[in-house]
Amino acid sequence: MRGNKVGLADLKRLKKDLQAERERAALAQRTAALKKPESAPLDEMAAFKRTMQSVTPLRQAARVEHKPLAQPAPALRRANALGETPSRADAGVSDGGEITHLLSEGGTAFVRSDAAPDTARNLRRGQWRAGAELDLHGLRVEQARHALLSFLDECLEHGIRCVRIVHGKGYGSQGLEPVLKDKARTWLVQKSDVLAFSEAPEREGGAGALLVLLRQSEGTRK
Repeated sequence: MRGNKVGLADLKRLKKDLQAERERAALAQRTAALKKPESAPLDEMAAFKRTMQSVTPLRQAARVEHKPLAQPAPALRRANALGETPSRADAGVSDGGEITHLLSEGGTAFVRSDAAPDTARNLRRGQWRAGAELDLHGLRVEQARHALLSFLDECLEHGIRCVRIVHGKGYGSQGLEPVLKDKARTWLVQKSDVLAFSEAPEREGGAGALLVLLRQSEGTRK
């Protein structure tokens, strides 16, 4: 009887140990299952690297740089020089003085003594193309003088020989008198760099504009 009791106790203990072993194994299996997803990204990264080893990188395409367009010379733009400071002092150029005896072709043209007599006529015929234009509309006399002399200096600096001065026909002036029309001629005659001027043809302003030929500087002569 005692031997039977001992044998039963051993069996119960063995059964208990087996149960504990199963539980440990099951726990270990669950733990391994929980840890497996954490390692999955590493496995995927390794697989990605293995795949990329056979890939040939594309050659970098040439880059195209879009550079801004160069700005034109200031003298080439249509100017309204209200309040602009001239590049040279306009001292010595007055608003008055009788110049009628210096004009030709009924007071519509002027040719300096050191220029060819037919220069004004050739100007009107289009021998020289205007490279810049100044519009004096809306300016007072002082402002217009300041703007015109500044404009001429700027054109000389950039080597522009022929310019157009738009002074208007005087229809908007008080008493319908063409104030700037006469003043512009007076100022141009006093400017030694002006070789000649002529009233523009109708398609370029007619009596409301002048074509002006400037003296060619030594640096721009060929």
